[in-house]
Amino acid sequence: MINGFRRKSLSRHREIRVPVALGAADDRLTLWASPGEYPVYDSYDYDYMAEDKVCESAYESALRAVSAGRTVLDIGTGRDLDWATLALEYGARHATAVEGMESTAVLARKTLEKSPYRDRLTLVRSWSTELETDRRFDLCVSEIIGSIGGSEGAAAALADAHARLLAPGGVMVPDRCVTMAGGICVRDIVPDLAFHPESLPYLDRIFASTGHPFDVRLLLSHPTPEALLTDHAPVETLEFAAGVTVEAVETAELTVHTAGRIDGLLLWINLWAHPQDPPIDALATETAWGTTYLPCFDEPVDVRPGDRLSVRLGRTLSDDGRHPDYHLRARLETVTGTHHGSFLSTHHGRVFRSNPLYEEIFSLR
Repeated sequence: MINGFRRKSLSRHREIRVPVALGAADDRLTLWASPGEYPVYDSYDYDYMAEDKVCESAYESALRAVSAGRTVLDIGTGRDLDWATLALEYGARHATAVEGMESTAVLARKTLEKSPYRDRLTLVRSWSTELETDRRFDLCVSEIIGSIGGSEGAAAALADAHARLLAPGGVMVPDRCVTMAGGICVRDIVPDLAFHPESLPYLDRIFASTGHPFDVRLLLSHPTPEALLTDHAPVETLEFAAGVTVEAVETAELTVHTAGRIDGLLLWINLWAHPQDPPIDALATETAWGTTYLPCFDEPVDVRPGDRLSVRLGRTLSDDGRHPDYHLRARLETVTGTHHGSFLSTHHGRVFRSNPLYEEIFSLR
């Protein structure tokens, strides 16, 4: 769930060198490589996520309501065993915390050694989809939600957990996640169409983890709702409590409300930790979840109020069986004609410099 918008300096060891355009190192609207889907976390990242009081409050409210007397499965528990620990604080009988990344599991073991709940908390180094157990859990909690809700593999992991690991009548936290989309022009709102310098260590680690460069998903730092030129609508709906669909296609019809130019979509999540609580809105609230930019058109298209943007976003599992690839198609109807666009956003595919925007950001000025 990390968006990487932080000021701490990081080592910049380069394992795969790709020329990139660099923006200024300040808090203006800038582009970042999206790191949440990859095994690139470090202690700084966990410190950053630990400061997200919006997320903490939402999960605390949900776990306070549902934990008492239950057995708990915490998927992607992270360094600090946060949600397993919180569930135990609110009366859970036992928690099993699962962590797939070895480097994070090592840190989690150190946390467990100091935990007052270590006699009721079991840590397992495994991906949840590979967890072998005869136990069925009363409560499944996870924070494997990306800046596009399913981008970190939540659909595959939580569909498996719901079908195979959750007891009848069991509870899922979070309850649901909806990714919203609206039309923007990134070229008009980002002063420098370039990577923020502090995002480069993430970019290097992502490429090292996949073994090759590719068109990484782009996070846009600190946008506001005023950046949108259209209304917004869901393009990915994940109903965890009902048993989420792993692969799907969703469509949205957007209407332009502000004159300007459109070259792509801004995506952000609404996350319900508990069905009776208000959602976390990652565009309206300062939180560790970022907003994703997906390009639609090679060049910006002039729009005016009343123009229509039709969007189709499909998700299919990549060959790792966990993370989705996203297939975007768009049709923009304006007074000057109809404009068609598309974009393939892969988790780790070899699509590289696939359109003018990526040509520009993966270049030296």
